[in-house]
Amino acid sequence: MKDRRFEGYLLVTDMDGTLLDSAKQISGENRAAIERFTSLGGRFTLATGRIAGSVRPFVEQLPVNAPAILYNGAVIHDFSRGEAIWERTLSASAKEAVGRVLERFPGIGAELYVRGGVAPYVLQENETTERHRAVEKFPLLRLNSYDDVSEPWIKLLFAWEPSLLDEAVPEIVRLTAGTEVDWVRSDDKYFEMLAPEATKGHALERLAAELGIPMERCIALGDHLNDLEMIRRAGIGIAVANAHLELLDAAKRHGKHHNEHAIADVIEWLEEQVRQGTLA
Repeated sequence: MKDRRFEGYLLVTDMDGTLLDSAKQISGENRAAIERFTSLGGRFTLATGRIAGSVRPFVEQLPVNAPAILYNGAVIHDFSRGEAIWERTLSASAKEAVGRVLERFPGIGAELYVRGGVAPYVLQENETTERHRAVEKFPLLRLNSYDDVSEPWIKLLFAWEPSLLDEAVPEIVRLTAGTEVDWVRSDDKYFEMLAPEATKGHALERLAAELGIPMERCIALGDHLNDLEMIRRAGIGIAVANAHLELLDAAKRHGKHHNEHAIADVIEWLEEQVRQGTLA
């Protein structure tokens, strides 16, 4: 009889700072462990702030067998079907709020992500958005006015050097008070505007329900504040060693550094729990 020890379990990992090493690569150790996990019946997928086009090259390297969480939880995308199966979009009130922020901070970078977009529109560019575009290999799509965009907004990413962003965040929140949005610090350099309840945690609950997997059998890994709701809601929430302190405090378990094959380490730990009969 075939070994299906991980049937009924869902393993979800963040990408940057968790699955990927500092060179933005998937280690052979991580890849082999994920292949072993899925061959034993487990469901595996990704949860990231990235868009579909940026994630697809990594999906092609891995046995992803469940829809992925994109845009930090605003979209669930099924790569096997090539389409989004669930999304949360920003309300019209977000447009006015963004205008106030850009007027107040002319040096801040701003990227607009819309439904079905192959890359974000650059509303305001700086060195941080230039580096972001280089890392994710986005084409440059400039936008003179966001009124020119008819597609629903998925998210707005503000980008700046960490010290400047630290100073700006309280004022950004004040300028957008009363707007139907949630905020997440997805990186030291990024502050993102999303629809209410568009978090990786809410998306994980939705995905688990679609797959018929109870939350206590969901294992989630992450490193930054955009992973916090996912880590809190998963049955086994794991923060990698390089994670933000708040994530380390919230996690049920701490894993290895993202440069030390953190996913392989977790799968080995899960296998040991199965052997001991202690996995829920």
